[in-house]
Formats: sequence, C-alpha cells, structure tokens
Amino acid sequence: MVFGIDSIKSADKKTLDTKKLKLLLVRRGEEPFMGSYSLPGGFLRKGETIEEAAIRELKEEAGVNEPKLINLGVYSKPQRDPRGWIISCCFIALTNTVELSTAAGSDAESAHWLDLEATNTEDGLTLKLHDDGEVVYEYSCGGMRSDKLAFDHGEMILDAFLKLRDEVINHDMIFGLMPEYFTISDLQQPYEAITGIHLSPQGFRKKVIGKLAETELFDEAAAHRTSRLYRKA
Repeated sequence: MVFGIDSIKSADKKTLDTKKLKLLLVRRGEEPFMGSYSLPGGFLRKGETIEEAAIRELKEEAGVNEPKLINLGVYSKPQRDPRGWIISCCFIALTNTVELSTAAGSDAESAHWLDLEATNTEDGLTLKLHDDGEVVYEYSCGGMRSDKLAFDHGEMILDAFLKLRDEVINHDMIFGLMPEYFTISDLQQPYEAITGIHLSPQGFRKKVIGKLAETELFDEAAAHRTSRLYRKA
C-alpha cells in the first residue's frame, strides 16, 4: 500500500498550505467485490520475485514508479478471499506525489487518493478513511466501526498505519514523504498528522534540525516570508 502527502493551497497568502496524509486505493473492476475500494495488488507471475510483482502492480494500477518497499507482513487466513485460499504479502511504499494513472488491462477500474485521518484520544487511536466526505473505513476504540473495503484490507491498513507511525516516531521514515527540498513546516504537518504529537514550531525545529542539511534555497511562495529549504542530511 502507498502513503502520500497532498498539499492543499490556502486561499489566504498569510496562511500555510495544509498537508494531508493520503492512502492510495483502487476501485475494483472485477469480481469479487467489483466496485469496492481495495489496496493495489495482484498475482505473482512466473519468474517474478514478490518485490518485483509489487512494483509492477503499483505501476500498472496506479502509475507509481520505483517505490521504496517496506515489508509489512503476510496475510493468510483461509477465508480471506472468496476465490480460494490466497496468501498476500503486503508492502508499504511512500511517495511525495499524488499523480495517478491506471493501465488498461489491470483489474483496477480506477485509482484514487483518499484522505487518511488519525486522531489520538483517551480511548485510543481513531483511524478514518474518507472518500469525498464519505467514511469508507473507520477503526476506533480498539475495533472496526465501518469497513466497506474489499477482502481483509481494512486489517492491513490498520497494521500499516501503526507500522508507519512507529517508523516515523523512532526512525526517519517521514523523509520518504518529502520531496528533495522542503521547509521545516512542510515536515512538521505530516509528522503531526501521523504521530498525533504536536509541538511548537520551535520545539519541532529543535527535534529535527540535527537530521537536516541547510541549503541556500528558499521557498519564495511561503506564507508571511520566504522560508529556507532543507534536505535530509
């Protein structure tokens, strides 16, 4: 599955653009679950490795090229697919673009970036997947509240988000969602959206500055004033 960041332009030049966490889904063009959303994927071809199959399917179904893959795990419950006992190996991929194309002949009718919203409360994590305001998936208070996705892909999404959150907090996975050059505020919004950890701009800068390399470039379109661009050190 592919996570991405979308930048929503602000109408007010004095306000920062909003960064939203997105998840790539495809609308199924075949049975089972025709018309439902599912994660991009497909069957292994003779002579392929699992990693090669994942890369091919992402290109065919969503136009995502050369993703860095992180192995999430294997899903093998006997009743997970009505076509038979089918085992899935799930990968996480990150991208800083949200451009899409779907190849003719794939089992995906179309590909879509959906808003993925995570909220931490006293009762635990709430995770919602939105399609133009409609909730197609919701996990809250330790259980599924709504799941309109195909197969067991809701379970995969929860596992993948928890993995992503852990990697962002404890390692440097957040940089996989960034372009080559970015401002510190570009980095802070996705970090907060994924982790639920909110810091002051000064506090966040102190936290990440040791992992950044300063450049001589500036974001001329930044709100209020120009902002320096950084890259991963």
